[in-house]
Amino acid sequence: MTNPRPDVIAVDSGLAGKTIVEAVFTKVQERVAPTPPDPAGPALDDATIAFADNDEAALEMRLRRAGYLARVVEAELFEPARQTAVWLTPRLQEQFALTGDWSASIGATCAQLARAEPVGKPHPDDPAAATWRVPGPGGHVRHYLARRTIEELLQGRDRAITGDPADLKLPWVYGFFVRACEEALPDGASPPV
Repeated sequence: MTNPRPDVIAVDSGLAGKTIVEAVFTKVQERVAPTPPDPAGPALDDATIAFADNDEAALEMRLRRAGYLARVVEAELFEPARQTAVWLTPRLQEQFALTGDWSASIGATCAQLARAEPVGKPHPDDPAAATWRVPGPGGHVRHYLARRTIEELLQGRDRAITGDPADLKLPWVYGFFVRACEEALPDGASPPV
């Protein structure tokens, strides 16, 4: 059988996905955890929004920062990830109309998106799987990247976490969306960096 697209090389999508996940994961691990500027920084650190038990607050913050950094690294590595998720802008504006505060708007938007995101591998057609709607490598890569990060952070712990480790995907997704929302803020919503 002849190749209908001789300009395209057939690749194993599973292997390609693993390679992308490891590339992003490695770059995230090499970075120092960021403290983003206002209004994203306070949203990233907002302790009133919690996904893990109180005794896991430090782990949750590490996962949030890893998710945030993953979006930063995606934009560095992949041209499509440099595009803004423009659908986030009106959501942020709606929240701002309610709160009058951009940090609170980011936090509320990201909490809604993180809580709706499937804990398992998200299907591209699932409207709750907003990680598929952010330009870049897609929801599957982000799912496996979150899982890889959770696995790394839980390794060598003296005690088990309370609940299902898969639920730790939520703070990672929250951090990821904080960065995506930061990119989608309307003009004048944040001070110049």
